[in-house]
Amino acid sequence: MKKHIVFFIVLFIFLGVNFFKVISDVQPFYDWDESIYVQLGKEMIQNRSLTPTWQGKIWLDKPPLVPFMYGLMTLLPVPNEISMRVLTVFLSAAALSLIYLFAVKYSKSVGVGLVTVIITAYLPSYMQRSQVVNVDVFLIIGWFGYTLFYKRRWLGTLFLLIGVLSKSLLGLYPVGMIFFYEYANFLLHKKKIRNEFYKYLKTTAMQLGIASLWFIWAYITYGQEFIQYHFLDNQFKRVTASIEQHFGQRTFYVDLLLEQIKFAVFPVIVSIAVLIFILLKNKSKEAYFSLLFLPWFLFLNVTKTKISWYLYPVLPQFVYLAVYGISFVKKTWIQIGLSFVFLYVFIRFFLYFNITTPLTTSYSRWESHNKIALDAKKAKCNNLSILVSENTRTSFFTLKSLDLLIHTTTWWGDHPSVAYYSEVRTTPRYSVEEFQNDINSANFHDCFIAEKADWKDEFGLWVLSKNEKFVLGVKE
Repeated sequence: MKKHIVFFIVLFIFLGVNFFKVISDVQPFYDWDESIYVQLGKEMIQNRSLTPTWQGKIWLDKPPLVPFMYGLMTLLPVPNEISMRVLTVFLSAAALSLIYLFAVKYSKSVGVGLVTVIITAYLPSYMQRSQVVNVDVFLIIGWFGYTLFYKRRWLGTLFLLIGVLSKSLLGLYPVGMIFFYEYANFLLHKKKIRNEFYKYLKTTAMQLGIASLWFIWAYITYGQEFIQYHFLDNQFKRVTASIEQHFGQRTFYVDLLLEQIKFAVFPVIVSIAVLIFILLKNKSKEAYFSLLFLPWFLFLNVTKTKISWYLYPVLPQFVYLAVYGISFVKKTWIQIGLSFVFLYVFIRFFLYFNITTPLTTSYSRWESHNKIALDAKKAKCNNLSILVSENTRTSFFTLKSLDLLIHTTTWWGDHPSVAYYSEVRTTPRYSVEEFQNDINSANFHDCFIAEKADWKDEFGLWVLSKNEKFVLGVKE
């Protein structure tokens, strides 16, 4: 405990800063993913079901762990905007703890662990993911936890389940990477480690068997629909196509990484070169595991769908590589000095580029779509039909013609948060004709939202409210 006391102080400050921020500055859930997971979790608890639903429709894009955990927060007697984000802060602190253990274990240096955690915690992407509802913090816990404890049968199973039940097949990434190492090590030392390797295989097989139970259950329950929606649409298609307007140039993830750790590119390159040399020369386990998540970054660069938060789980890997050189110094006082140098450089970078701090950054705010959704809630609408913007309508038909849509694309509209804040069953419409058909077939007190530019008196609706961007009408 004394050896790691500085880490506990760092973690305490991290928790205090982020708790203060999410409690004192309550903002609405933002579009997209935050409001989606919030609504999914809310419906799971309301329906007392372990299957996520969106507006009553079964959602099979990902496993149910993340929406279920956030859904549990709706049971607490505080605003969901606070309870759910407080959970994220706790999870982010847990992730930092695992990152610290990983860095200390494979660098054999407390200094490397401390600097890795401090810099990671205040990178812009990590700050953002620490204060909002998201699935990625579960994945990073699963990855680093399994990497640390894969030989421990039940603890390894727990972390594997967290990874798999949050991000599906992506949760299996460390299993494959570790198997490659263990098998190669077995080939090099067959006689010495035969029993140990077979024990590892038995443990890993059991862990994979347990982790696969959800997939088996989902296939038995939903059949080919599960295969199509979960695997083909949300696993395979995200690799092979730039779906749902998630485009980006070939260097998208490289550019994103440079934005995050621009100050440390050179030491990262040096550390990679040194570790590869050590690995090839000595077959070092520490060297291999120190590079464990680098292949994921390389894989990201060949995928067609470009989404910024996909980089988040590997940010600690690059920070760790940036400061790994500290571990080569054997004298403690020199390690401490180098640690302060790295932190000084990071802080100078942090302030020079005016990257806002956790206390001054808000990742959402009350906007016109939130306000019109609250108006619909007050009006107690029976149903709510929403005409998406003209730009979205144009993009939708372009993407449809290119086969770049998946089955849930039409569920969200421009602002998925409207479904949560209106507390009404919402139906986004991607053409004026469909919107008009909804009006023609509407029942008493069905409501409709459109942007001012699209609103027509010919709709024959009674206007309940309007703001700077939207109009809310009702069928009377």
